[in-house]
Amino acid sequence: MSEHDCYRILFFQMSANIFDTGHEDLIHDVAFDFYGKRLATCSSDQRIKVWEHNSKMNSWETVDTWKAHDCSILKVTWAHPEFGQVLASCSFDRSVCIWEEQENEPRNSGRRFVQRARIQDSLKSVQDIEFAPNILGLKLAACAADGIVRIYEFLEVTNLEDYTCMDEFEINPGSITKEVDGHYCISWCPSRFNPPMMVVGCGKEAKIFRQDGQSKWQAYEVLSGHEDTVHDVSWAPTMGRLVSPHYFLFSEDQHVRIYKITSDRTRYLAELLCSFRDHNVEVWRVEWNVTGTILSSSGDDGKVRLWKAADGEWKCMSILSYDRQSEHSEM
Repeated sequence: MSEHDCYRILFFQMSANIFDTGHEDLIHDVAFDFYGKRLATCSSDQRIKVWEHNSKMNSWETVDTWKAHDCSILKVTWAHPEFGQVLASCSFDRSVCIWEEQENEPRNSGRRFVQRARIQDSLKSVQDIEFAPNILGLKLAACAADGIVRIYEFLEVTNLEDYTCMDEFEINPGSITKEVDGHYCISWCPSRFNPPMMVVGCGKEAKIFRQDGQSKWQAYEVLSGHEDTVHDVSWAPTMGRLVSPHYFLFSEDQHVRIYKITSDRTRYLAELLCSFRDHNVEVWRVEWNVTGTILSSSGDDGKVRLWKAADGEWKCMSILSYDRQSEHSEM
């Protein structure tokens, strides 16, 4: 997509619904809340915007807009609603910020979301953040370009200023040739029936981290076979599937790969179920639906592809495309 398109949000229902976000620079991330009624956008303009869907007007209206960081904001993510209206963001400025909504403040006043915590432990830009499954409490994992994942625990939901870095681990421990400003991404396993674990995309591979007998996070399984940087990883809501997209350096063999994770009581086994290269360009984001039955992927081709298993085989069920030509003709 061109820079012109990246200032706008497209919603695909029966057709593309386009609205201008008012961001003054590129949008880096869009995150829906648990119920899909709100979304947050973040941009290189250093601002976060929170939107709410007006079902009567079938439109998205701003709840608030505020300057959140001193550099480009890379990711935003919502906490589970049982912890309130809590939002986290991360940035090139090496910080993670925690925001909480104040319903007594007027909408679009710039004061609706209050900063409860500003965490700046990373030596380099924080590239990805994600709240843990709510069954683990209010915890947030953050991975930075310094190659370290840090896990923060908020001890009291009513006092988000009270947090602790409960754990941290190196993504590539003992590596002699550590990547400089490497690209990392994370996703928690949402299963209620397995011990806490997460997958971390790091360079040309992804690793599944679990805690050992001393509660130390270790990489036990490695998902290899990628020929270039893994941009995003997403664990399906139902235990068993994990997806990671990557791209080939020369744009010849771009892929989305789906892995099946199974357990034999002593260890987890990662089986590659399928590999797609339909985008034929860099693939940047992947995301599952709430039931883990449909996977969406997006890439530099300006298309969102929806994948679904039919008779045991994963197939592309739909392609959502934004026709720039139709917009330009209307302007």
